[in-house]
Amino acid sequence: MAERNIRKKPLNGVMLALVLLLCGDCGAQEGRSAPLSFAGDDNYPPFEWLDENGHAKGFVVDLGRAMAAQGGREARNLQMDWPAALAGLRSGEVDVVAMFASPARAQDFLFTTPFYFVTHGIYGLQGSDGIPDLAALQGRRVALEDGGYAADTLLANNIDVVPVIREDYRAALQAVIDQQADVALLPQPVSNRTISRESLPIQVLGPPLWPRPYVFAVSRQQPELHSWLQQQLGLVVSTGQYYDIYHRWREEIEWNRPGYWQQYAGWLILGAALVGLLLLMIYAYSWRLRAVVRRLSWQLENARVRKSHAEKEMLHWEYHDRLTGLPTRPEFVSRVRAHLLRAERKGSSHVLMVAKLAEIDDFICSLGFGTGEMLVSEVARRLKRKGFAALCYMGRGVFALLAQDKTALVDGLLDQNALVFDGLELEPRFTIGLAHCPPTGGDVGEMLRQAETAMAFASRSGRSWMEYKQSMDPDPQNLFIIRDFRRSGREGLRVMLQPQVELITGRVVGAEVLVRWRHPELGELSPAHFVPLLEQAGLVVTLTEFVLFEAVRLAADFRRQGMPTCLSVNISAVDLLETDLCAKVDWALASFGGDARDLRLEMTETSMISEPERVSMVIAQLASMGVTCSIDDFGMGYSSMSHLRQFAISEVKIDRSFVYDMLTQEAHHAIVSAVIALCHELKLTVVAEGPEDWQTVQALQGLNCDRAQGYVFSRPVEVSEFMALREQIFSFSPDQERA
Repeated sequence: MAERNIRKKPLNGVMLALVLLLCGDCGAQEGRSAPLSFAGDDNYPPFEWLDENGHAKGFVVDLGRAMAAQGGREARNLQMDWPAALAGLRSGEVDVVAMFASPARAQDFLFTTPFYFVTHGIYGLQGSDGIPDLAALQGRRVALEDGGYAADTLLANNIDVVPVIREDYRAALQAVIDQQADVALLPQPVSNRTISRESLPIQVLGPPLWPRPYVFAVSRQQPELHSWLQQQLGLVVSTGQYYDIYHRWREEIEWNRPGYWQQYAGWLILGAALVGLLLLMIYAYSWRLRAVVRRLSWQLENARVRKSHAEKEMLHWEYHDRLTGLPTRPEFVSRVRAHLLRAERKGSSHVLMVAKLAEIDDFICSLGFGTGEMLVSEVARRLKRKGFAALCYMGRGVFALLAQDKTALVDGLLDQNALVFDGLELEPRFTIGLAHCPPTGGDVGEMLRQAETAMAFASRSGRSWMEYKQSMDPDPQNLFIIRDFRRSGREGLRVMLQPQVELITGRVVGAEVLVRWRHPELGELSPAHFVPLLEQAGLVVTLTEFVLFEAVRLAADFRRQGMPTCLSVNISAVDLLETDLCAKVDWALASFGGDARDLRLEMTETSMISEPERVSMVIAQLASMGVTCSIDDFGMGYSSMSHLRQFAISEVKIDRSFVYDMLTQEAHHAIVSAVIALCHELKLTVVAEGPEDWQTVQALQGLNCDRAQGYVFSRPVEVSEFMALREQIFSFSPDQERA
């Protein structure tokens, strides 16, 4: 039976058990006390075979017995030749057969979750040349096991070989030894074990092929039995029986041939014997010497040929991607440049496109790196067939293409048919950027940059494709600002304070800490300009650290002067999720002698919902330290009342877009009133942002709003000015002068 191995460890027990127990049907009790017949090959060690006493043995036999016993049933093992076992399963004469899963067999049988993975190998006489892949078998005589997976696969795919069918794997190996076949294509565990045990003059000629799942199969007419087997296999794994069985057979399954040094020592002994014979046969010395010279000459020539082939292969892969076989980026640029020179003489135009598999990272995370590579390889094969003028793979699921027709190019990529891997259907989707090639050629590297820029804009805007426009290029001044911030760090940064006024007393009880940057060359920069730039460049963490440390330092100074004041600092999603925020806060408090009650961290709803469980843990840890947290700009984008109870917050700031015109917009007035009432029911403090006149302040006071922050009281001011405002009491009269 042509089925089974690659030296793999058993499947992760916990995961396998969970999958099987979830998939297994807990019903269908009828008939479960009857004996269960397991059929299989009678000569397939170490998985299943009959010993000299006619008893069934092997890893699969023991596993089947454990599953039957786990379910309270008797297992009857019926070992026979492999075609008879398959025929018995199809006819219903037997219940279960262990085999390799394949799409063809899935039409007739139901499979359990795999309990092992197996590969095949290409075997030939010792000293034979290597065979790198199946394509190199064309025209050769290939020994196969009757009814085995290798025979079914080769014949189903019409691979051009001369099949030499034998009754079992041992006979197939013998066919190679007897030179009735050039090679044998057989499962590796049983073949390696037999070759080593019987010292057969056979070796593996190529890499492992077809890693296939080893499963228990039942007829499609018995779904209840399939569910029962799933459940029992899961229980056998979860109770540890599977590992006991595997370790009992491990040395047999993971068979190793003698090591190199063992073989080398044997050859040394044989060589010594030959030298002794040669010394006794002086008369043949010169003939023997000439034979050695001829052999060495042949070996040197053979080595020269192999070296030449290796150099050619290295040269090829220097300019081609190993996964897809497509040209690399440098080779693609060279080909595009040559093609555009020819097109310039003909007067034809072209478009260069960069396309990324939109969900390649999700595929890798969900289905594994191997599935991601198979997806990329299959997409590359499809693209080759479309006949583009030039094509390359740039890695991470990104392809570059050159063609004349933009419409056909885009439509051909967006209308990709689904791909199927081991029964799993995947639909590749692309995000595409286009750049038009100038009639006079041009810099190919610049065209690639333009196409990649367009692709990035398409991805950010959620569109399938976009054409490059000059407006997509970044503002040079923005690049200068980012580069200068990287170099100078905190130079030129300072903080300003905008007071928060308690509406009951009219006193300044807190302030929001706002960052300002006086650039040495560009002057005062607007925070609305440079803060988003630094966020996009991944530099916002440095900015937040500066504001946080300044806020703690100022709050500590205010408390020492007898004016404890709570200062609020804005925190981004990056600060919450990608840095150790709690450790930074703790360090700042310890360094400046600050009080945690004087620090409040403001975060937007958007940053809080990105990873709510992790954010909730961070906020809870901050609360345990005594630091309060606030939801900033409440009402914008992702407003949800669940946030008010899910997170350990103490304050809500109503967004200015609802506050500044609440006297003229009834809907906004109703929203502000409802939020205040709800927050008070939840024992939360409410701060209204953005009131610009005293009538609005009086309206907020009438709604029992706790505090307000806006230009009606003061714009953001320097620390010295804030100290003066700290002593002021606002009366909320229309005649009150703005601070």
